[in-house]
Amino acid sequence: MAIKNKEIIRSGYNDLLGRIVRILVEARTKVVREINKAQVLAYWEIGEEIVEFEQKGKAKAEYGEELIVKLAKDMTEKFGRGFSERNLRNMRAFYLNFPIRQTLSAKSLEEQKLQRPSGKSVTLSRKSEISQTLSDKFEPMLSWSHYCELCYQ
Repeated sequence: MAIKNKEIIRSGYNDLLGRIVRILVEARTKVVREINKAQVLAYWEIGEEIVEFEQKGKAKAEYGEELIVKLAKDMTEKFGRGFSERNLRNMRAFYLNFPIRQTLSAKSLEEQKLQRPSGKSVTLSRKSEISQTLSDKFEPMLSWSHYCELCYQ
């Protein structure tokens, strides 16, 4: 009887192993894609933050190099690799070269006012909703390094 059980296991084992391997490979591929998407979207938003800070609503920034140097130093201390001056410049260039237009409704979310009981109005921070809109409108299909290459072509 033990021999018969071993034969049954052997006869279906390779198929079972193949299915399990395929499940894991597909799951890992999805994870890598989602991580890449999150990274690219985050870098686009970081680029947006840098440009908005530099320009303060003006058409062109008055300064910038000092900001990039300081950000690179502080971000590298806090998060380690990935925030060199060069990469921060790449994030800035990515934002400028790949404008992802917000819908009117997303823009109006930023401008909505909340009336507090004190009578003071406060602008609502809707970054997460805007980020979701960004995520819905832009599906990164390339890696970060590919987008960097495209920015400087």
